[in-house]
Amino acid sequence: MLNLPEIDTRLVRLFYENFHAAHPILLPSSLYEERAYPGYLQQVIKFIGSHYSQRITGDILRQATADQLHASKRRDPSMVQALLLYSIILFARGESAEAQAALSQSMDIALELGMYLRDSATSFSKGNEMEAESLRRTWWELFIVDVDAAALQNQIILRSHGVPYDVVLPCEESTYAARGPLPPPSTLAALHQRVYCDEDEDKFSSFSYRIEAVRILARVLVLNDMAEPQRDHLQAVENALISWVNHLPPNKVDVVDAYGTVDEMLLQAHTTIHYAAMLLHLPRSNLRPVAPDLSMGIYPATQLRLSPTFTRHVHSIKATEASKQLSDLLSVRPSVQRYSPFIIFKLVLCAVIQLATGQMHSAACSEHHSNRIVLVLGCLKMLRRHWPIAQRAHQYLCCFASETFSQWMESTNPGTGSTSTSSSGGGSSLPVTAHSSESEDWPSGSATGVALPTSEQVPGFFSPGLLSAYIDPTCGDSFLVDTGSEFDFI
Repeated sequence: MLNLPEIDTRLVRLFYENFHAAHPILLPSSLYEERAYPGYLQQVIKFIGSHYSQRITGDILRQATADQLHASKRRDPSMVQALLLYSIILFARGESAEAQAALSQSMDIALELGMYLRDSATSFSKGNEMEAESLRRTWWELFIVDVDAAALQNQIILRSHGVPYDVVLPCEESTYAARGPLPPPSTLAALHQRVYCDEDEDKFSSFSYRIEAVRILARVLVLNDMAEPQRDHLQAVENALISWVNHLPPNKVDVVDAYGTVDEMLLQAHTTIHYAAMLLHLPRSNLRPVAPDLSMGIYPATQLRLSPTFTRHVHSIKATEASKQLSDLLSVRPSVQRYSPFIIFKLVLCAVIQLATGQMHSAACSEHHSNRIVLVLGCLKMLRRHWPIAQRAHQYLCCFASETFSQWMESTNPGTGSTSTSSSGGGSSLPVTAHSSESEDWPSGSATGVALPTSEQVPGFFSPGLLSAYIDPTCGDSFLVDTGSEFDFI
């Protein structure tokens, strides 16, 4: 049996190993003991860590954490950090009302303290550069969560965007984890001005690009909340989405480095851009997804039908492409252990768009869409071990996808006399009978074994029948949404 200090140490370790990288506002783990955070913040850290423990469930520490936060009357940066982290874990638990309340309290204190001002971090840190960096990160994380949480609400309120914030940008994660020395911080203005430089500048951190991506997401939310936005405003946001990608320096295009390590901040930045693109284009497209009720807390608030900038057909393609690109990022990291809980809402939207697209596309490319949905379901299946909201999302998508897959299979293989079987979970259909017409494409055997194909035989080695059986069709031009409504601007 572990004693209480050992349990506390383990929970803190689980927090840093699994959660900290996604929301890196506290000091690195090597400085945790030295920093001696207030008890209420330590309690939140242990509460989050318990969701990764096999011995202690989050429910055990839930009430004790709420009691400590409620009992403390302090209104300082540590309380901002505690309430911010607490709100994130409550979103992950599916307690959206309590999460919004905690986020609002955190924002109240941060605005009261002036944490959005450039000099505030230096003032509160008393000259400690690592503490100052932590406080700057706290403001920007609050800024980001404010937008992520707003996407789940019917009414868009962005309190962090209504103040004249000028906090300098965070440094790279590797520099922060190494405890410095920290380089001179960059500014948001310099990040904007980089696009006018001849050479790709590599002085901005991945966290900085994440902030810029979230600012674009905020623009999408505001536009979608407007009754009649001008077409130029919509086009400006579309331009911003494309420009964000085009102006990335070469070392920020991929979310993994040369050693296979995933850059968590850059991964979140890319997923945010795809999320913003889906939210921008879906309401203006021909796609009509069967979305979960907003009260379920697993899906962003989306308008039913907004005025398009392009034809609705083009918006359909762009929404589908954004969902494809987001799902592609899932394959970069097989392990989902360190994902932010906010990835769940992005994944649900991604899967819902793939399902809606598959229903409008030809049955010939149903496997293409189903494989992406299965990828999302697998990710949610792993995340539900830690986050109750992932369990809710997984159940909804499983139910809806199962019904849709059945319809696709019936349209592709009508009747019961099909010569193919489908693997569970929407996998590829494999033939159970051989095609005699393909035998001539295979190299002939010999007395000692199978002969290797000659160079002349290689082009025909993979027959069309073999490819169609084992390689899923892709969504090419012939599978795009019906263009009959191409000029529907209403």
